[in-house]
Amino acid sequence: MIDVLLTPAALDAAAHSGMLANAQVVILDVLRATSTIVTALHAGAREVRLFPSLDDARSARAAWLPAQGPVLLAGEVQCLKPDDFDTGNSPREMVTEKVGGATLLLATTNGTRTAAKARSARKLFAASLLNASATAAALLPALDEGHTFFACAGTGGALALEDALGAGAILFALLASTYRADLPFSDSAWLAYHAFAGTRARLAAALRLGLGGLNVIDAGLEDDIDHAAHLDALPLIAAIDPITLTVLRV
Repeated sequence: MIDVLLTPAALDAAAHSGMLANAQVVILDVLRATSTIVTALHAGAREVRLFPSLDDARSARAAWLPAQGPVLLAGEVQCLKPDDFDTGNSPREMVTEKVGGATLLLATTNGTRTAAKARSARKLFAASLLNASATAAALLPALDEGHTFFACAGTGGALALEDALGAGAILFALLASTYRADLPFSDSAWLAYHAFAGTRARLAAALRLGLGGLNVIDAGLEDDIDHAAHLDALPLIAAIDPITLTVLRV
């Protein structure tokens, strides 16, 4: 089965049922955590470590040893950087001059918490519109070996339009690359697919329509939306170690 889990509650249900154990899971927080992760790795970050809370990230930073290399504390509260953090959750901040060679310790309201909930998965990926087709290619080898889930981080526990569009972009790439009519899409997968198909010519405008987009605009970070809307601009695979929640470019 290829299914889009549109809310964190749907991911919780899948995890509690044991369905993630033999599954590959894609984490989507298009506005903005997974776009930030992909951009950071593309800019030369050594790795991105994910934390379910700001305090967890702070504790990891306090325990960091100089021998482990440069480190940056990254995250947000209500879209904005906490005062004691090095960087926020804006993908536009992830430039080589700042993150090159560094480890990012990232904690966000929705995305990193969603990744933590999916730790029982066999394979785990971080994806966005920026790396949709690359993620689709990574999923192909195991597509017939077990379930494939797209876990949408959502906004405040509810469905987020941008995450559904991100899932749809990957599903669109899967169909385009396989030409298979027998791929077992769930109804929510088809909804995500058609939502993307109907908006792919104007993704930046579509991302502005949902609550997540409105929140980013209200925070004065509207340019992040334009960055996140660049389909396949950063064609890399962002693999998450399910045990350590460390994201590496592969």
